[in-house]
Amino acid sequence: MELTRKINITDYNAPWLDKEWLETDGKGGYCSMTVPLCCTRKYHGLLAVPMEKLEGRYVLLSGYEILITAKDGTSVRLDTNQFPGAFYPCGFQYLEKFEKKTFPEWSYKVKDILISIEIFMTEESRVYFSIKNKSKKNNYFKAELSPVILYRNSHALTSENSSLSFSIDNNSGNLFGMKFYENMPKLCFSTSEKTQFNKKGIWLKNREYVREMERGFLFAEDCYVPGSFSFDLKSGENIIIGAGVTEGCSGSGNINEYLNNIYLKEKTKRDTLSKSFADDPEAIQILKQEARHFLVKNRDNKLSIIAGYPWFGEWGRDTMISLNGITACCGKPEEALEILKAYASYIKDGLLPNTLGGSQGFESYNSIDAGLLYVWAAQLLWQAGEKQKEIKRDIFPAIEKIVKAYLDGKVPGLKINSYGFPEAGDDNTQLTWMDATVYEKPVTPRGGSPVEITALFYNALKFYLELCAASNMDVDKKILNAAALIEKNFKKCYYIPHSGFLADVIRGSWQDKSLRPNMLFAVALPYPLVDTKIGKKIVKVVERELLTPCGLRTLAVNDSRFCSFYQGDGPRRDGSYHQGTVWPWLFGIYTDAALFCSDKKEVKAAGLEKILMAFLKKHIANKGMGFVSEIFDGKDPYEGKGTYAQAWSSAEIIRAWEKIKKIKSNS
Repeated sequence: MELTRKINITDYNAPWLDKEWLETDGKGGYCSMTVPLCCTRKYHGLLAVPMEKLEGRYVLLSGYEILITAKDGTSVRLDTNQFPGAFYPCGFQYLEKFEKKTFPEWSYKVKDILISIEIFMTEESRVYFSIKNKSKKNNYFKAELSPVILYRNSHALTSENSSLSFSIDNNSGNLFGMKFYENMPKLCFSTSEKTQFNKKGIWLKNREYVREMERGFLFAEDCYVPGSFSFDLKSGENIIIGAGVTEGCSGSGNINEYLNNIYLKEKTKRDTLSKSFADDPEAIQILKQEARHFLVKNRDNKLSIIAGYPWFGEWGRDTMISLNGITACCGKPEEALEILKAYASYIKDGLLPNTLGGSQGFESYNSIDAGLLYVWAAQLLWQAGEKQKEIKRDIFPAIEKIVKAYLDGKVPGLKINSYGFPEAGDDNTQLTWMDATVYEKPVTPRGGSPVEITALFYNALKFYLELCAASNMDVDKKILNAAALIEKNFKKCYYIPHSGFLADVIRGSWQDKSLRPNMLFAVALPYPLVDTKIGKKIVKVVERELLTPCGLRTLAVNDSRFCSFYQGDGPRRDGSYHQGTVWPWLFGIYTDAALFCSDKKEVKAAGLEKILMAFLKKHIANKGMGFVSEIFDGKDPYEGKGTYAQAWSSAEIIRAWEKIKKIKSNS
């Protein structure tokens, strides 16, 4: 991915402020801001990491002030900040090109000086900043880099305060340990060239974050600049600065050699990974390469999935929906198995945690679908012929625990009603993926038997029986009867013949006839609850009313509650979250349903491919570069909203592509 522009020195409208890049450490930490190196969110920064004994992530290092001084004395800043009414400095004026290949790379031009900056993060939870003089021979400049410090939770803001007390340790001119707050760890810098640190000790007042302003949050804060590193760079020379809460290169001898080896090692690892996806279209290659950022070793040292950047942590529901696309479809089935095994230890009364602590900041068990999605995730791996022996040995007991908890009434607040359907919740609960609340009231109350919960429960029962047969176990008649009862009652309870689709929720004889995409689960799961005749009608309605170029709407346009745009303050946004807003992750279940019902699967697969590729072509270099946004507006121009990098958005598009590719290869 590449962005280029012609420099206009009088242009003070910062370009590409809507384009964000991401680096991660594989432990829940990240490095992210916009292409012009301007922080437009409180979540942006060069080093945002989970902290020991603290919940959530902490933005420690916001960025660097980058001052370049040419040999003729000309000085310019390459960084960009927004203050009330103005950008200062306007480093974007000198930005010619941004590329996101192996590492994010910026190309600047200041008169006849050419400057390259690369930023990357490693598993040691350190961020590396490389600046290189790419000018022609005998062109010299001085680079002065000043760390901008925050040291606060990523959801919060800070202001000038007397608690900050700066001190610095300088070891040999290459290693610098900086202390800012008494009960917080040092920030350790390592430089590839020896230098001095020149103290400043100033506060930048009222730096603004335009995205927080748009979202109705507090949007201005103060940042601390302790001082600066200075380097002289001749043509062809570069320096690297590493930063983290650990030294990272203590006792390594030649620090210049160490930092350059880190650079080469990380580059080789990433280049090798990219080659494994060479047979896919470019957009899919990018999605698969970037999928690694969602995989993390969490605080329990277990492999997990981050739901989205920059503000989500580990969510059980999102993890299970994302699992196969992020792992097995990217050639990593062993990682899928590892995550399933890890989450098995979190099962409680048949439920998976909807959120885990650590990177998210709180733990909860308020989701009735996450356990059933766990079964589906394992089933997809099984169907692909991956890790079947291990699934029978290691995952089957967890599946049994989930299925029997639902069936035996052990899931808190849930029962199996007389029709055989799971029933839970009321008008004051939010237990499914449509879980937004406004003023502590659910926007889409779905108390009763939501259609996807019934479909997932039935599918789980049938897969459990399949595993019993594969393991030569006796058939559990109670589970057989439970599945048969759902089969008997599903159509008469959920199907709305004159409309051609399924009720979203039922409660006794009452049907919620809202036209939503949840009914696709009854069509698309490995064990569907409708035949292809009804399935075709459902898919037709979905394609007519819910399908958009960016995914599926959560509510039909002609519904009086439909919201065209996701915008405004928190209550307004949450009020529209599942009331027409488009979700790209639904491309996956839509693809499953459309192909299941199609008489001409090759033709349908070609049509689905066209939709996906057109979407990715437009979006892959927009918003989060290399990722897919969490949501889109319900109407044209379908602007990406929410998190700029959402795991299940990327994952389900990858999984949909793999299904399409399989049909293409068999045709």
